[in-house]
Amino acid sequence: MKRFLVVSLLLLLALPGSVAKMKAQAKDEAGIRKVFAEFAEAWAKDDAKGMASYWAADGDLINPQGKRANGRAEIEALLADEHATMFKGTQITFGEGTIHFVKPDVAVFTTTYEVPGAHGPDMIAKGGLLTAVMVKKNGKWWTLSARPMVPLPPPQQ
Repeated sequence: MKRFLVVSLLLLLALPGSVAKMKAQAKDEAGIRKVFAEFAEAWAKDDAKGMASYWAADGDLINPQGKRANGRAEIEALLADEHATMFKGTQITFGEGTIHFVKPDVAVFTTTYEVPGAHGPDMIAKGGLLTAVMVKKNGKWWTLSARPMVPLPPPQQ
């Protein structure tokens, strides 16, 4: 009986910390989702500078075609090129996805995305999966690394 009381007391003492941690994590999840909602707004305006502003200064992006951009300036240039061609005038939507916290200030966001209306010779870019490593610096979430990809169709038999 004494052991039960001690364990119960320890659980009650730990509970407020767990609740606070869950609230902080929910706030961080909302912050990460906000990054992608605002990115989608900049996308709809073909605003490459605005889209690139959601990356960490030392961030990187590898698009589904394998083009790599390191740092905000290169990311902006890659996005500007894409929005002058196949993504011009399009919108992007992201699924709910999942967010896994590696540390309180590092998270991995995995989700689906769709780009209806993408045009050009490479129609493969209309949608797929995105994995992004997010980092929190000075209270703000940034994309450190993003890997949008398009799954290959199953082999024909």
